[in-house]
Amino acid sequence: MSAGRSVPAGFLPLHGGFRDHFVETPESKYCCEACRLVLCQPRQTECGHRFCQSCINDILSRPSVVCPADMEPLFKDKIFKDVCCHREIMALKVYCRSEANGCQETMSLQQIPEHLNVCAFYEVPCPLGKCKERMMRKDIPDHLSWKCKHRESSCDFCKTKMPLTDLQKHKETVCPAFPVSCPNLCSFSSLPRSELSNHQHDCPKAQVCCQFHRYGCTFKGLNQDLRTHESASAAEHLRMMANRNSTLENKVSTVACGFTKLLATILWEVRFILVKLIMACRAASLIYFNQILSVWICTSLETQLNRHDDMLSVHEIRLADMDLRFQVLETASYNGTLIWKIRDYKRRKQEAVAAKTLSLYSQPFYTGYFGYKMCARVYLNGDGMGKGTHLSLFFVVMRGEYDALLPWPFKQKVTLMLMDQGPTRKHLGDAFKPDPNSSSFRRPVAEMNIASGCPLFVSQSVLETGSYIRDDTIFIKVTVDTSDLPDP
Repeated sequence: MSAGRSVPAGFLPLHGGFRDHFVETPESKYCCEACRLVLCQPRQTECGHRFCQSCINDILSRPSVVCPADMEPLFKDKIFKDVCCHREIMALKVYCRSEANGCQETMSLQQIPEHLNVCAFYEVPCPLGKCKERMMRKDIPDHLSWKCKHRESSCDFCKTKMPLTDLQKHKETVCPAFPVSCPNLCSFSSLPRSELSNHQHDCPKAQVCCQFHRYGCTFKGLNQDLRTHESASAAEHLRMMANRNSTLENKVSTVACGFTKLLATILWEVRFILVKLIMACRAASLIYFNQILSVWICTSLETQLNRHDDMLSVHEIRLADMDLRFQVLETASYNGTLIWKIRDYKRRKQEAVAAKTLSLYSQPFYTGYFGYKMCARVYLNGDGMGKGTHLSLFFVVMRGEYDALLPWPFKQKVTLMLMDQGPTRKHLGDAFKPDPNSSSFRRPVAEMNIASGCPLFVSQSVLETGSYIRDDTIFIKVTVDTSDLPDP
């Protein structure tokens, strides 16, 4: 498991080192100087001792920050990730974390998350979610079949599937096929719940009202007595309906008379309002027309002015782009050599110290008109191990127009140099041959690759006391060997 790869939740201990059961006792160099456990995310101090990340954070939070191994003072910016040690620890053999449950597997520490995803003895929660029980993975089928209170079950009456915890409530309240008794205690002792509503209409024991109750009939009784009542009271029912009809006719006559008068009043008021509206519209129409004409003229002029402004903006952008291209062409080199003049050294150094502008990029240069495109990158206040003490200088491979015709990865020797402006010309330089396995020298897919070079290129004390700075200016030279570079 590489240092940059994310780790699964629960794999790393919350605090301190790894507490796993290792097949062989780990060497002391793999143990934290604070918790004495196997290092988790190891960090190495300037004095060479190793600590877990959480342990060194605890030490750095104390009032007196010293190494507990040799009592040397510790500085946060001098502590770094020990990637090599981390890689070796991840390769150590351990027993499965479910060893107590019966698993006898051994594996490297970095393989634990992958193994636990399939380990039959690893304790996992019930996959149904609502169940709070935990069990070994191998016991899940038995749990889901017989033990889980939330396992799927079927209603014996309607065959609907649902969790076991909902089954009893389903039967007692909503199951359409569950047998229920008639609430009127008639001869039907049991019938499906879905038929109960229809049965209530026909049940002889149901309490019903006469269908003429809205006309004034007050009969209430059993369903089986309703027909006898309707036969015996037919004449009375007709008399009730005749009385109701007479009452309704009188009410309709009264309402119709009042409605006729109201309608006449409304029509007269509507005519009066329409006359006033027509007169007002005629007076306002001329004013409205003049307003519309003025707005149209102003809008047309404003549109034309905006169009001209947009055209001027486009021309200004194009001129600025062309000016930038001419500046790049004037300073570009096509022989694999870059001479980079950096003015205002003191101001730029202060901006780097204040973290306003940490690094500067040079103009691009090339190994030929159709060659590699490159640039330099400098940290005036240092980067990484050189931060605050050195000038850090790096070489960057950029994406060029002719990359498809060039051999990759980039293999040309690179020489980095700080120019001495004094008469002795004691230039400071360093050279390196690119690592073909590094992503810094593969064909770029973005605008530029990751920079590669020297974080400890030259100490700031040497730079600022010698003759490397004149008129607040320094010169940096980068040379790429093109002697063995084939033509594209």
